[in-house]
Amino acid sequence: MKKIVFFSIGVFLFLLSCKKEEIKEAIQSQTFEINATNSTEWEYFSFSQNDTVSIINPASSADWDLAFQRYRIRTNGGKSGNGQGCAANSYLTGQTGFDELKIIPDTLTFVEDDSISIAVMQGYSTYLVNPELYKWFSMEFVSQGTQIVPEDYIYVVKTGTGNYAKVWFKSYYSSENKSGYVTIQYKYQPDGSKNLE
Repeated sequence: MKKIVFFSIGVFLFLLSCKKEEIKEAIQSQTFEINATNSTEWEYFSFSQNDTVSIINPASSADWDLAFQRYRIRTNGGKSGNGQGCAANSYLTGQTGFDELKIIPDTLTFVEDDSISIAVMQGYSTYLVNPELYKWFSMEFVSQGTQIVPEDYIYVVKTGTGNYAKVWFKSYYSSENKSGYVTIQYKYQPDGSKNLE
């Protein structure tokens, strides 16, 4: 009789633990504005902190995921850091695309940071950035000169520690229309899985 009671309790506890695992809290969408106005210094951002972070040695630190300098972006991987950082374009767009990207597909091609040649006023300069994330915007001519306009793509970023986030670059201008303020909307998955919901 004792064996049956212990067996029943064991089954009950097993079923209870399975039920707890099924009830996972949904990942919340976050929006953050990064002040990337400095054209010589990088501003570092951590998805797990939902904030910018102060980094002394970015090449060896795992405490940052993205770095911003004006419209240029780095991940914590490749030539920019010793983390697992890289990025891929899902080619989904807008709020519909952001909501649709629930699981990271195995078909995405992730790109690590590298040196690329970028057109500047004086000609061309070489910058260490993420080549995939350099495509997040386009330049449009307006009466005052040029304006940076987000391409509306949803990107997948692998963080320095190997977790994933989906990222939508929303704006390059502050509410006062000052340039260098990059607004992102994202969902960060802290458990290392490819599930983004």
